[in-house]
Amino acid sequence: MHERYGVADDDITRRRNERAHTAILEATVALLREDGYPNLRLDAVAARARVGKTTIYRWWPGKALLAIEALQTLVDPPHVTFSGDSRADVRALVTRVAEVWTEPTVGDTLPALAADTARDPEARARLVELLAPRRAADTAVLLSAAARGDLPHDVDVPLLLDVVFGTLLFRRMRGAPVDDVVDELADLVVAGRRPRVAPAP
Repeated sequence: MHERYGVADDDITRRRNERAHTAILEATVALLREDGYPNLRLDAVAARARVGKTTIYRWWPGKALLAIEALQTLVDPPHVTFSGDSRADVRALVTRVAEVWTEPTVGDTLPALAADTARDPEARARLVELLAPRRAADTAVLLSAAARGDLPHDVDVPLLLDVVFGTLLFRRMRGAPVDDVVDELADLVVAGRRPRVAPAP
C-alpha cells in the first residue's frame, strides 16, 4: 500500500467514496422534493451531486433502489414507549404512521415506489426492509395490548396494521387529511368502535 503525505491511498479513496455517496443521496432527496419520483432521472442526480453517472450505477442499478436509500435518510427509527394504556399506545402508533404520510417527500414518494417496485423483486424487498423497523415496533404495541387483554389473544396483528397503514395511505393519495382520523382508527383497533358519519348541522 502506497502512502501520500502520510495518508494511505485507500483511506483517501474511502473518504472520497463516502463524500460521493452522501452527495448522491442528498441530491436524490432534493430532486424528489422538486420533481417527484416519476420524474427522477439518474443523470440529473449525477449532475446535482457532481459525480459520474457510472458512479451511481455502481452502487444502485436502478432509480428505485436509489430512492429507497435516500428515503432512509428522512425516516427516523421508531421510538416506542409503553404507557400501560393500550388505547394511548395504539393512538401513538397511528400518529407515527400518519407522520410518515404527512412528511411531503416520503408521503409523495412511497406510493409511486410501491407501484414501481411491483416489477422489481430486489427493490420491493428493499422497500419492505425500509419499513420493517416501524412494522416491528407497531407489532410490539399491538402484542402488548393483547398481553394486557385489551385485544384478543389471537388478534390478526398484520391485518390490523394493514388497516391503519392502508387507510392513511388511501387518504394521502386522494389528498384528504390523515391526522383527523387518528382517534377513530385508534378506537377501531382497540375497541372495535366503528366510525360514524357526523350528523348534518
